[in-house]
Amino acid sequence: MNETKNRVIEIDLLELLQEFKNNIGTIIGVTLLFAAAAAVYVFALTAPKYSYTQLVDCGSLREKDIHSFVSIFNEHSKVCELVKDQNSDTNLLKFEFQGTDPDLIKTECQAYTREALKKINDHIVKLHEIRYGKEYFDTVSKEIAKINSSLQDGSITSQGAAQYLQLLKERLELREKNKWLSLIKAELVPRRVDKAVKISRPQYITKSGLLGLFLSLTYLTGRYFRRLFKNQ
Repeated sequence: MNETKNRVIEIDLLELLQEFKNNIGTIIGVTLLFAAAAAVYVFALTAPKYSYTQLVDCGSLREKDIHSFVSIFNEHSKVCELVKDQNSDTNLLKFEFQGTDPDLIKTECQAYTREALKKINDHIVKLHEIRYGKEYFDTVSKEIAKINSSLQDGSITSQGAAQYLQLLKERLELREKNKWLSLIKAELVPRRVDKAVKISRPQYITKSGLLGLFLSLTYLTGRYFRRLFKNQ
């Protein structure tokens, strides 16, 4: 009984394949029609589309904080996503703008990324306490020794010494701050080609052709089974 049943199914499948074969012209025609319609839309009816991206190395920022920034940057439109650097496996933020004007989207992306970078670095500064290295303390000690010597021989007044120490402190702290931040701050990843890239859209033609193929096969299969059930 099973053999008979399997044979019936096999015959039905062969008949269905024969149905496809008999209508091969229709299948090819519908497929080409859908592909041609997509080609006209992509190349004739729509302007070329471009994409411009910038990558930001998030430095010492925790992944939890990075995800929070991604949500903030995508609040109005999706322009940012978290990606991995293939070489170092570090977290990068990818900012991407798309449009028909390559110069405009480049300008917009650069401006947006600069603002995003400032927000990230402001957050990093709040998270980290600036560390002062041995060089800082050695310099301060030497300068204090010089000032004490100058005070003793009368070559400088106490008021002048105080002003000098205040300026020295501000200058050294700024230098140490910049040095420390250079190790932890987020920064732009250099680009090899700094221009908007034209988005390739031939894949729409292929997808449209496959859709036409699928619809034609679905129609022929439905027609075949409708006729089969009607005969039974």
